[in-house]
Amino acid sequence: MALTIASLHSQLLIILVGSLALFLAIIQPSLAHSRKLIVESPEKAADSDRFGSLDDVRRYLERFGYKEKPFEYPNGATGDTLTTESSLYEAISLYQQKNHLKVTGKLDTETAARMRTPRCGMPDIIPSGRKGGSTAAGHHHHGTSKHGKLLHVVGHYNYFANMSPWTKSEITYSFTSTVPLVSLENLRAICNRAFQRWAAVTPFQFREAGEGDPEADITIGFYTGDHGDGVPFDGPGNVWAHAFAPQDGRLHFDGSEQWSTSTPTLDETDLESVALHEIGHTLGLAHTADQDAVMYAYIGQGDVKRELQQDDINGIRALYPSK
Repeated sequence: MALTIASLHSQLLIILVGSLALFLAIIQPSLAHSRKLIVESPEKAADSDRFGSLDDVRRYLERFGYKEKPFEYPNGATGDTLTTESSLYEAISLYQQKNHLKVTGKLDTETAARMRTPRCGMPDIIPSGRKGGSTAAGHHHHGTSKHGKLLHVVGHYNYFANMSPWTKSEITYSFTSTVPLVSLENLRAICNRAFQRWAAVTPFQFREAGEGDPEADITIGFYTGDHGDGVPFDGPGNVWAHAFAPQDGRLHFDGSEQWSTSTPTLDETDLESVALHEIGHTLGLAHTADQDAVMYAYIGQGDVKRELQQDDINGIRALYPSK
C-alpha cells in the first residue's frame, strides 16, 4: 500500500513539474524564442531566411528609417535592449501605414512578405540630421516646390529636404564600371532611355559626357559589398541599387544581382526599371507611398516599371515646374 501511495505521489509530482514548465514557457518565453521571427504559417516560415529573428527585423526598420538606431558609446557598446515584438510595435505600424498594409503593429505574414521583396537601398524616412535631410512630403493634399511654396496637388511623392536641386539645363552622366551580365553597350542604351523619360517631364536635357568634358554630374556604376560610400551592398536578392540626392550624382547598382537587360524572368531584376527609379533620386525625388509609381521603393524580381506614373510626374514637376 505504501509503495502504491509513493508511486502516486511521484506521478503527481511529475505532472505538477511538467505543468509548471509549460506555464512558464507560455508566459515567459526564453531569449531565443523572444527573438524568433513570428509568422502565421510554416510556408512563410520556410521562406523567411532573410528575417531569422526579430533582431533582423529591427535592423531592417532602422536601416530604412522607421526606427531610430540605438545610441552607440565611444567604446563601441550600444544602448540596445532586448528586441521583442512589442518594442517594434510603433516602427512596424509606421511601416505598414507607409506601405498600405493593414496596420496591426505586428509582424504578420503580409508585412514580412513585403519586407522580403527586393528594393532600393535608400531609406524611406531620413532623419533631418543626415545629409539629404528628412523627406519633405507631398502627402495626399500638398507638395513643396524648390522655393518652399506649398502646392495644392494630390500625391504621395516625397523630396529629399536640405538638398540642392539642379539649376543647370543640361545634366551630364558617365559610366564608371559594369559587370559581365551587362555590356557597356546595353547599359548605355538602357540609361539613355531612362534619362529621356525624365527629360520629357523636366526642363533638363541629359547627355553622356564625352572626352574633354568636365567631370560628369551623374556617375553610374556597378559595385559589390562595401564600396566606399558608407552604404554597402548586401548581396543578391535584397537591395538592388541606391543613388544620392542632388547634387551628389552617384548612382550605384549592386553588381551581385541577377540583372536583366531585356524581359526579366522571375529570378531577374529589370535594369531599366531600376535605372529609372534611381535617376529619380539623383534629381531629388525620395520614395513615394504610391505603389504604382516608379519611385515606390520596391520592385520585385520579374517586375517591370519602365514608364513614369502620374505621381512621379506630379512630383518632379512640382520640384522643377518649367514643363
